[in-house]
Amino acid sequence: MLNARVGARTGDNVRIIAAFLMLVAIGFLAIRMVIIYHYFLSYRANHAQAFSDFNFYYYAFDAVLRSAHDPSLIYNTDRLLEFLKNLGVNTEGDILVYCYPPHFALIFSPFAMLPPFAAKLVWTSISVVLCIIGAIMAAKMSYRGADRRVTALLIAITLLSFPVLHDAYLGQSNQLLFFLLAASFFFIERDNRWSAGVLLGVAVVFKVTPLAIVGLLLLRREWRTVISAGLCAIALTLFTASKLGFGIIWSYFTVDMSRFQAQIQSAGGLPGNSSVRGALQTISTSLGMPASEATLHATATIFGAAICVFACYLVFRRSRDRRTDYALACMTMLLASPVLEPIHMVVALLPLVVLIGTALERPDMQQSAFSPRAELLLGAVAVLLLFFLERSATYTVSAFITYALCVARYFPPAAVLARERRDGLARLDSQSI
Repeated sequence: MLNARVGARTGDNVRIIAAFLMLVAIGFLAIRMVIIYHYFLSYRANHAQAFSDFNFYYYAFDAVLRSAHDPSLIYNTDRLLEFLKNLGVNTEGDILVYCYPPHFALIFSPFAMLPPFAAKLVWTSISVVLCIIGAIMAAKMSYRGADRRVTALLIAITLLSFPVLHDAYLGQSNQLLFFLLAASFFFIERDNRWSAGVLLGVAVVFKVTPLAIVGLLLLRREWRTVISAGLCAIALTLFTASKLGFGIIWSYFTVDMSRFQAQIQSAGGLPGNSSVRGALQTISTSLGMPASEATLHATATIFGAAICVFACYLVFRRSRDRRTDYALACMTMLLASPVLEPIHMVVALLPLVVLIGTALERPDMQQSAFSPRAELLLGAVAVLLLFFLERSATYTVSAFITYALCVARYFPPAAVLARERRDGLARLDSQSI
């Protein structure tokens, strides 16, 4: 009876925190409407600067459509600068680089058939719709309970976070990546692994970094998903090579990627780069002892390798819930990168939704090294940090809190493991009978 009262009290505390998050989400909805209206007014006045990052995509799409005979123009910085100036874009202070794989430029090249501003509107509208669909899928995958208010909360956490709004404001592609990953995990949970693999394969050829997720799925022996992802990636690569030549693909992975990364890293540390490298660069500079490029590179490389190896160990040796593996894979992908831009934190919302959803699914059970109350409170802090525009290390802190919550799920109390072992034995006995 005492255990029942303790469990009920814990469940009530968890629900109070969830209700608080819902109230905050409603408040931020009103604020977001004001911000969106402000953006709308500014875009009407200046079409060239509207959805500014899409200008780089539009250049690559146009280069494929108009100059397929010379695909190297996709990554020609001088040609890019000239193109942007002709559009009326103010390029002062920008990092002038288009850094996506040629697959991305080829597949979306039809957007260049539209006038620039029309293409921006269509792109952003599609991105927002896909993000909403992805948020619904992520919520349904993360929470299997019957309380619809929890599902609404999880969707609100995604759609009202500032990285999502910022991504739409810039005309960026992280909402698309969020959808592809959320849909992949959703279909795995629905035992539709071939479709999941196709979506994951598309994500890999668009961004490359989701290879980390493929690796962790491989450790889980998700053979159908991995094979489907591999076949899809190969098919899209062969299609791109047939249209643009294999040389541009080879050059991108052997030469251009490192050049682009160096250009992006030259922009500095926090808050533009919320990675470990960016934080170290900012902190060391503020202390009057700027870290050298060699130190920054070594730190980022060692840290990235360490958390990748640690993730492999956790998934291979201590995995209990596939959904936690999805969350860990996403955070490993983000933190292992030497560049973590604020808009990349759109993907971090997926682990947060998984963590909060699974916590609310069983509020009376401790699933983590943290107590249910502490786990949800830390999750709420991570979410709240993402509700605001990035400042200094806020997104870095949010990323590390989320990562810590993911790791803690692999180290539940011994009592929980003993209960699961007993439940497993009971199921085996019932099946044998």
